[in-house]
Amino acid sequence: MATKDKKQRHAKKRKEVQRRKKAVRFSLPDLLRKEPLLLEALNYRHPLVSCLINKDWDQGMMATIFIFRRASTGLVLSCFHVDLAGIGLKDAWGNYGLTGTDLEEIKSRGAEKGPPLIPCDLSLATTIVYGGIAWAEKWGFTLPKEYKIWLRLLEPVDKTGIDLSLFGKDGEPLLIVNEDELDSFAGEYLYPKILKAKLEAGKDGLPRETLALMGDIKSALITFSRRPEFNEEMEAALKREFGKPKRPDSNDEWVNFQDWFILQHQLEDGKTIAGQFVEHYKNSMSKDVRELILGWGNVIESFFDVKGRKGSGLHMKNLINEREYEVFPTASMTDFEIKPGDFLFARIVPAKGFHIFSGSVAIFEWDGSDDHRAAIYKSAMDFQMKHPSMAFKDNEEKLQKSYESVRRHYEDFVHHFGSDEVFGTGTEILHKYQGFFDYLSFEKKDPESNDQPVAVAFEKKTGKPYQRITVKLPEPVLNSRDVGMLCDPVEGLSFLIDYQRFVDVFNYPDRYLGKRETEEIVMGYIESDSISDTPFRRMAKRLPHNFTRVMTYYQNQKDLSSSRIDDLMREFKPDSFKKLPGIVSILDAEMARLARSAKEETGSAVSRFKNFFKKKGKT
Repeated sequence: MATKDKKQRHAKKRKEVQRRKKAVRFSLPDLLRKEPLLLEALNYRHPLVSCLINKDWDQGMMATIFIFRRASTGLVLSCFHVDLAGIGLKDAWGNYGLTGTDLEEIKSRGAEKGPPLIPCDLSLATTIVYGGIAWAEKWGFTLPKEYKIWLRLLEPVDKTGIDLSLFGKDGEPLLIVNEDELDSFAGEYLYPKILKAKLEAGKDGLPRETLALMGDIKSALITFSRRPEFNEEMEAALKREFGKPKRPDSNDEWVNFQDWFILQHQLEDGKTIAGQFVEHYKNSMSKDVRELILGWGNVIESFFDVKGRKGSGLHMKNLINEREYEVFPTASMTDFEIKPGDFLFARIVPAKGFHIFSGSVAIFEWDGSDDHRAAIYKSAMDFQMKHPSMAFKDNEEKLQKSYESVRRHYEDFVHHFGSDEVFGTGTEILHKYQGFFDYLSFEKKDPESNDQPVAVAFEKKTGKPYQRITVKLPEPVLNSRDVGMLCDPVEGLSFLIDYQRFVDVFNYPDRYLGKRETEEIVMGYIESDSISDTPFRRMAKRLPHNFTRVMTYYQNQKDLSSSRIDDLMREFKPDSFKKLPGIVSILDAEMARLARSAKEETGSAVSRFKNFFKKKGKT
């Protein structure tokens, strides 16, 4: 293991951990990260120098407010443009490092272009600015991108006590817009009418009126996602996904990317765009709509087996998590020839006790043969084993039965070997591994018959010869002189190179600490993405004093955050706190039977199945 490349990987891993910590500590808007002096200057506790407002603000119901405070870097300015008649806070900007001359110039320029700027009581300015924010939020109007930055020159107020009597006419917005602004403005003005809707659902599905409303709500979400403040995030996400910050050529890829970006991508503040949409329009949104949009975060993206039609919807089985769904389109699907037995690639989201399609839908016709269906089922089962997080999503029964399967597997392992870990060379471990599976097939009693081995019970039940399971190991494991075969009651079997030497470090720290090879092994284990928390938790449980001593040594040598087991695992192996079972139980016996009978994989459907899920392991 002592190679230069491995050292470089370890160093890179440590840097990445430190980078993530730094990102959390400095989760500020881009402008303030780039301008640390501005961050210091924008503070409402700095002395107030001047507060100005245009003289005719009350007659024209359009206020421009300038607030100047004195910071260590000079005068700092925040300016707010507030439309009291219509949309509330319309614009916000500012500057810092200004002088008294700059302040006088702003006054004179204001007089040249319109009504003069006059002194304004700070309490009135605060009422107008915070009132403009509350008014915009109440009626669902877009607030300026960086208004929260410049708001730092105003003392925070209790939102529940904000006076809105200065705004609108008869308690509603008075909209005065020119023809050029009308199209873009009208869309957001109509949001409250859509978002206040009550969504009806029947016992047999979703009515057309409800589906049309859901389509309008989704359109509003898409429009909201195109606001300027999301541009940078979208370009970065596009570059990660497609290699360049531009829309992909494939329309299906673009539609699915947008759907993922809106419903699932976490922004810097940890929220999704859908979550921000709900927060932005919370005062003009019905409970039905709020619950619907928040529920859309639970996206099910999978390969589906069409079982039949139900009104305008489809009865479908998810081949990855094995759950069945009633799914409706928000737009007509009459152009599609979908028959029972066909397969779909689709994204679906919950809606009033049913599901609706979200994103693009790809249809694959079934050719009518068992071979075709068997090949698809086998690909689905293989994918389940590799990506259990998707297999268990939205199916608690499958998850619990899989936990039970792993626990039984663990008990069988311990019964067979007398321990939950076995040591040896790669060749020896392969022999023992094969022996364990032969034991499960030819010696262990079948749980159903309880008096015959599994293989015999299978032959009697099916009339066909039992196919012996032949196990394999990866070449690096097979060629190693030091391999550990571990069995965990949750994650199941794992094979670790250099495991005996890893254990020896904690058994005999005096003998091994300070050696380069020891550092390579311990740090290699802790920084590896493919090694779970299991070996470390075993050492911490068996040898608590020695574990603390070894990890304290590397805490000092390698700048680890802690020597405590939970802290270390939270830093390097956070997924271990939500560990999924290492065995995936197949609930559908017919699906399992057909998958076992699958011939060599052929056909475009299987190939496209794999391509579709090529990047989905992270979902």
